[in-house]
Amino acid sequence: MGSSVEELSISLEHDIDEQYQYQPGEIVRGNIHVKTNRRTVVRTISISVHGQGVVAWEDPDYGSFNADEEYINASQIVRQHSKHDPLVIDKGFHTFPFDYQLPTNLPSSFIGKFGSVTYVLKAVIQGERPGETSITSEPFLVLRRAPLPEKSRQSAGANTEKRFWSKLRSGKIKVQIEVSKLGATPGEDIIICAEVANKSPVRVTAVQACLLMNSLYHAKQRAIPFRQIVNKRRDEYELLRGDGRRWQNVRLTVPPYIPETALEFCDIIEITYFLQFRVETSGGKEIRLELPILIGSRPAGLELPANGHEGGNSYNRQWNTMTKDFPFQKELPPQIPEQPTWHDGLIPEMRGKDSTMVNPLFSKQPVQEQVRMHSEPEHDEIMETTKL
Repeated sequence: MGSSVEELSISLEHDIDEQYQYQPGEIVRGNIHVKTNRRTVVRTISISVHGQGVVAWEDPDYGSFNADEEYINASQIVRQHSKHDPLVIDKGFHTFPFDYQLPTNLPSSFIGKFGSVTYVLKAVIQGERPGETSITSEPFLVLRRAPLPEKSRQSAGANTEKRFWSKLRSGKIKVQIEVSKLGATPGEDIIICAEVANKSPVRVTAVQACLLMNSLYHAKQRAIPFRQIVNKRRDEYELLRGDGRRWQNVRLTVPPYIPETALEFCDIIEITYFLQFRVETSGGKEIRLELPILIGSRPAGLELPANGHEGGNSYNRQWNTMTKDFPFQKELPPQIPEQPTWHDGLIPEMRGKDSTMVNPLFSKQPVQEQVRMHSEPEHDEIMETTKL
């Protein structure tokens, strides 16, 4: 809008880590902040909320595959100019509040290698003359908390053994593992107890437990999978024949910003989780045990109030579906946009295997400063060598 608008921004009122994290059905409250350097006549001040899912990949044999879904596309006129009541903004700072209740059928935010689910607010100030327009946007997270079945909070285990040969000698490596639960909420710890017994002629070089996310992307009746490590504990210790390794109360933290199992209400991306326990050997072979893990919420205590807000305040019902006449419709991204830039290129599935996945929208907070939710009593972690 020429040089009259010096600053335009959106701030949201929320109390979860100050990182704009919402549940479906929750009210998004915020303010549009404007700084002008002179007295300005404005035609409209508008806010919109847009949520979409996109999938795209290239196949060397079959070409391009893409798909998209729209979850929210609503708009609101916050302030509007009229013949009898012109909208004039004096020089200085101004704040315009807004609110919007999210639909209850939204999928969680997600950014992966071949697709994403993203949500963004966009504010527009349109002046009297064509071309006098200022636009800003602010992303936010939606994290659905699907209740976990009670049986998923119980412990579970698995065991296996495998025979190895070396220099005409053979022997077995035996592995057993027990986890404190098969269902967890983001931020919680999964407690692992495990034993490795090496009665083979090969050396065990490392033991590793990791939480795996399997994502499956759908487009044009085809699908492409991708598997990533979202967190791991690695124990590099050499075990010769006759040695064993014992884990007691080893904690594997579920990252705080990952979507729930299945990514409900998204038809183009599926998500499942596994806890993998792996034993690596000097010959390059390995032993793997995998247990399915459900990610969701506790059965009770995290539900939204029936009215969508603790204080019972009303919310603005004057939002509407966007139309071609809306002043910034042309600014919306195409159906298959390029990877969004507001997450600074930090695609979780492309991070190094040694890094824990954190909130892709707000990655400035160090991992070690994030709060963990401990549902089990504190016990000392032990990784020790034993003799068989």
